[in-house]
Amino acid sequence: MQTLIALFKAYRGLFAQVLILCQLFFSAPTLAEPFNHQLWDELLNKHVQWVVPAQESRVDYANFNQPALQGYLNTIASISQQQFSTWTEDQQLAFLINAYNAYTIDFILSAYPKLDSIKDLGSWFQSPWKKKRFLLFGEKVSLDHIEHELIRKHYNNPHIHVALVCAAISCPPLQNYAFSGTKLKEQLHLAFREFLRSDKNRYQAAQQKLFLSSIFNWYQEDFGESLNNYLSDYAADLSASPEQISNASISYLKYDWSLNDVASR
Repeated sequence: MQTLIALFKAYRGLFAQVLILCQLFFSAPTLAEPFNHQLWDELLNKHVQWVVPAQESRVDYANFNQPALQGYLNTIASISQQQFSTWTEDQQLAFLINAYNAYTIDFILSAYPKLDSIKDLGSWFQSPWKKKRFLLFGEKVSLDHIEHELIRKHYNNPHIHVALVCAAISCPPLQNYAFSGTKLKEQLHLAFREFLRSDKNRYQAAQQKLFLSSIFNWYQEDFGESLNNYLSDYAADLSASPEQISNASISYLKYDWSLNDVASR
């Protein structure tokens, strides 16, 4: 027994070092971003301008650096499904949100300045969101595919609806930064609260009524059984009490599909 105790004491330090190395080895992949969104971050920082800070933004389409955007989209298209599957859920979701928004900007630029709305890129037979022109995981896909078949289907976070941007005035604002897997939850939570504080959503106490963006109507099922109950947790951002939000009637605001172009300010 004494021999065993002596051996344990002798190797105790070595065991501790091995344990530390194992912890570093297994935790390292979750600390680093597997995909570099720096170029997209720089493009957004340069070409997205705030009309109302943290609430409403516009895009400088006329001067957007298209070669740099294409370079970023090429890196998006180079990622295989196998690579993607090795990432954490937050890293995957950040990648898909950034891809959706970058492809939307690229779509607008494909016809700019000869359009007044993203809807001009569609036709009587096909909406712009159903056009398969975006390369992802080795195949041509539509914006609808990215949003509904990949994001909404596999990631249970209704806050994504304030992150995916449709290039219209009534859309949630395009942020002037790229989403990141390492801080995605915080970014989405903050963007959701800022959207509620904007003029696209409001509570009127005299009428006991919530006036909300049509986004909440289109995607109501994503917010659970009761939209009122979900939003009551964010009552302060609507300048109301949880009880007021829970009991409010809801009307949805008309959606302005005009292009979110800085030139139209």
